Amino acid sequence: MTAYDPDAQAAALTEIAQLTTAFEEQQAALERARDELHAGIVKHLMDRSAPPGLIADASPYDRNHIRRLGVAAGVPPLREPKPKTRARKKPTT
Repeated sequence: MTAYDPDAQAAALTEIAQLTTAFEEQQAALERARDELHAGIVKHLMDRSAPPGLIADASPYDRNHIRRLGVAAGVPPLREPKPKTRARKKPTT
């Protein structure tokens, strides 16, 4: 079995702990920035200040994801869905 130098091991674990803390801080900052971006997207979808396609062009998301964010936030659709028509019965001869 390999014997580890106690001083090197302690230094390595200290460095890893510091790097882990820095990583977790950056991850939390990323989540805050993402939440702010999503809130801004939803705000502009609700205000109808820009169409979803242009919002998608200005953001890192595609138009479909912008739509999903809006639906999840309760943004009403731009158009009402078309009424479904009933299928006609074929005439019997």
